[in-house]
Amino acid sequence: MNEKAAKDELRTEIEHGHFSKAAFLAASFGLPEQELQDLRVKALWQMAAVYRNAPGTKSLAQQYGLSKQEVRDLLERHAEERMNAGDTKPLEPCYDLNTGNHLSFEEWMYHFLKRWDKLPVS
Repeated sequence: MNEKAAKDELRTEIEHGHFSKAAFLAASFGLPEQELQDLRVKALWQMAAVYRNAPGTKSLAQQYGLSKQEVRDLLERHAEERMNAGDTKPLEPCYDLNTGNHLSFEEWMYHFLKRWDKLPVS
């Protein structure tokens, strides 16, 4: 794939909000570390806060070489930034299949981190 086509594909994935795939593509294209980190944070945030997918979040964290504490810090920091920006939709309660309750993102994250060691390893 030529460089222009690769950049077009990356831009398309970002525009469509496919941050996990965009981060993968960015890594394979050798994008600068800061751009790659930004995409990885967006992918992790999307998997955790938007999709509330605990195994997927842990899997991404492992792929990115992040520890449980690093994931906690990153998600808490990003949640605070979203709150300050007025983008509270991902932080609002939504149904959690594991607990059978509606959980805020903070509550979901507590349960996610509590179960971290029990989540499947990819």
